[in-house]
This record gives sequence, structure tokens and C-alpha cells, in this order.
Amino acid sequence: MWAFKIIVLLISYIYIYFRIIEYKELNLYFPQKKYIFLLIPILFMPINWIIESFKWRFLINKIEEIKILTAIKAVFSGVTFSVFTPNRIGELAGRVFILKPENRVKAIFATGLSSFSQLLVTIVIGLFSLIVLISFYPEKARFIPSEYIKYLPILSIILLSLLIYFYFKIKLVVSFLAKFKFMAKVKEYILIIKKYSPIELFILLIFSSLRYSVFIIQFYFLLKFFLVEISFFNTFLGVSLMYLAMSAVPTFALSEIGVRGSVALIFIGIFSTQTAGILTASILLWVINLALPAIIGSVLFYRTKL
Repeated sequence: MWAFKIIVLLISYIYIYFRIIEYKELNLYFPQKKYIFLLIPILFMPINWIIESFKWRFLINKIEEIKILTAIKAVFSGVTFSVFTPNRIGELAGRVFILKPENRVKAIFATGLSSFSQLLVTIVIGLFSLIVLISFYPEKARFIPSEYIKYLPILSIILLSLLIYFYFKIKLVVSFLAKFKFMAKVKEYILIIKKYSPIELFILLIFSSLRYSVFIIQFYFLLKFFLVEISFFNTFLGVSLMYLAMSAVPTFALSEIGVRGSVALIFIGIFSTQTAGILTASILLWVINLALPAIIGSVLFYRTKL
């Protein structure tokens, strides 16, 4: 299995290298002498992934009891796999290598539940921000056709209600899916999701909300570092809309750096015209939150017994 490990390392390093050098914006000199604005996003990177590790361990302990250090190792290894797979789907497989072989398939479905809780938080906060933008800053909602704008608040509320309802009724959804013949081969694995109570699902949302808060804080301080004049509230709205849009766009994590930059210009650009600072902050956040953890994860994965 050592050859497989080497291949994973090489692919992740090569992809990260060429993706970063493609963006010359990162070669801009640092305009802000208050380096605390740069230090805070860097320090929040391990906080982000440690929160995710506690969330993943919280789920996996129903399948296999693991220590928090083992969960951290698995989460960072998953980031390494995620950088060269569509929509970071490889993150699921990258994590479960740390578990016993007989538990890995069940863990993939449990990890999928973790990802869904994060996606739900992204959609809920994003739609809430969209409602706020339409209600209080209608002149800034230029990206929405005027003939549809009056319907969006009510449609958003309906969608939010349905998403939250089906999330907490996920046992019913799983039971329904398990009845189909094409689910027969994975039925015993997917039923693991029924083991989580509504209280546990709510705890998952708390973990996911904490991670989301970290993203907002990191982005805000990077914007400040690159001298983008924007309030924290407007950063919250812009970044929330940005993540909402990105959640609907299929990408490879490495191409995500380009998508992230262009989407950031659209939504954060609503509140600021300082495009260079917005783009550079977006790219640097990608480096901090994905490139660096992927490098750390590659080392941890290489030392993992498969």
C-alpha cells in the first residue's frame, strides 16, 4: 500500500503547487502592517478542523470508538484526498481509512450525514442573508432578475422549512429509501443514520454552525488585512451568499480556488469595489483552509496503516 500512499502525496502536492502559482494575485505585497489580521485566520485554521474532528468523532463513536487525536488525523487525511476530487467527495474515503475495514462503509454514510449538516447550515444562513439583502438592501440585489425578486423571500422560507423538517426526519427518509431494490446492497450500511436522535442531529448543527462562524471570521480579517473597507455585518452577508452560491456549483476542490475568487467578487463586491483585496483574500483563505491542511494530512496519511 506504500505505492498508493506515494501516489496520493504526489498528486496532492502537484495539484496544490500548480494551482497556487497560477494565481499571481498571491504575489502582491502585504499592504497591511497589522499582521494580527493575518495571524487570526491562520490560528483559526486548526480550530476549524478540530471542531470538525470533534463533530466527526461524535458521529463515528456509534460505529467505532476512537480517540480525538485519531479523529484529527482522519480529518486531515480526508482533506488531502478532497483536493483532487469533485466537490471534495474524496474527503469521505480519506477519513475512513483510519477505521477498521468492517466499519468503513458505515462510516462513509455517517460522514455523509456530517457533510449534510454542514451543507444545511450553509443553505439556511445563505437564504437568511438573501432575505435580509432583498428586504434591506434591494438596490444591491442586482444579480436577481427584478421580476423574481418579490417571490424570493417566501420561496426561501418554504425551502428553509422543508430542509429543516427533512433533516430532523431523516430516519423517515432513510426508511423510505431502504425499501427500494437498488438500495439492497447498502441497506445495512445506510441504516446507521437511523441511530442518531433529533438531539444528536441538533448537536451536529451546533458543530457545523461553529465551523461556519470560523469561516466568516477568517474572511473578515483577511479582508481587513488587504485593506478592504467593509463592515463585519456586510462581510457576513456577502460571504454567506458566496457560500450559498458555491454549494450549488459542482467543482474540484483545486478548481474551487478560481470559482471561490469569482463568486467572492460577485457577492462581496456588492459592498466593496476593492476587487484586488477581495480576490487576494479569497485565494489566501483557500490556501490557509485547504492547501495547508492537505499538506499536513498527506504526512499523517502516509504514516497511517491501511
